[in-house]
Amino acid sequence: MSSRVLGRPRAARRRSAADVRPTAALFEPGFVRHLFNQLADSYSWHQWMSLGLTNYWRQQAAALLPALPPTATVVDLMSGSGEMWPALRRRLGAQTQLHAVDFAPAMLAGAARRLDADARHARTELHLADALRCPLPGGAADAVVCGYGLKTLDSSRYAALAAEARRLLRPGGTVLLLELTLPAQGWRRAAFWRYLQLVLPLVAWLSRGRAALHRYLPFYAHAFPDLDAVADALRAAGFGHLRRVPLLLGCATALTGVRAR
Repeated sequence: MSSRVLGRPRAARRRSAADVRPTAALFEPGFVRHLFNQLADSYSWHQWMSLGLTNYWRQQAAALLPALPPTATVVDLMSGSGEMWPALRRRLGAQTQLHAVDFAPAMLAGAARRLDADARHARTELHLADALRCPLPGGAADAVVCGYGLKTLDSSRYAALAAEARRLLRPGGTVLLLELTLPAQGWRRAAFWRYLQLVLPLVAWLSRGRAALHRYLPFYAHAFPDLDAVADALRAAGFGHLRRVPLLLGCATALTGVRAR
């Protein structure tokens, strides 16, 4: 599936994000890994595509983490090229031990470059692995975070994500999930989706290449229903004190929970 979708003639790729239709194959781990390997060099485009809001939402989400000891351990699942790290360092400090997990080698290579370029990230370890099967010990993390990765998971895998977060966390540890969420209804939903329909074809036209694949990202955002099913999975896995915090009128949402002691 991935080779057929990503290998289509360029003319066929110049389409609106709305033209991308849901298929189960778009959520297959192999397809998602291949897509983000292709997107790695241009992934930073999403920051200006969102007018800087994605980074602002990361900062707002990180601010929801509780005060942690200076030497706390945090696991960043589906870390990409480390876009969440500046917000985490600002909130938690440079002494926090950060473990970044991603299964796309090209994205993790970008994270390695970020690590080398900024001394604040010295206490960071990279792990090339599936976020649902981390090569990390259980019960050692004070917090588990995931920024904008949920939308690429099929809903059947939410339970596995919740179980892995619980395994990684100490009792009383916090899970923090941040995701784009289309407003539920009304003019806000229509305006946000219209914006995506306008900006993605522009990106495709400007890039004439791999960056045109950014059109898949709003599809995932549109296909992601809401956080109810994720919250249910966390609750079933033993998380309590679940809290949903809408950001910018619901265009993004942070979901937090605490592993039961």
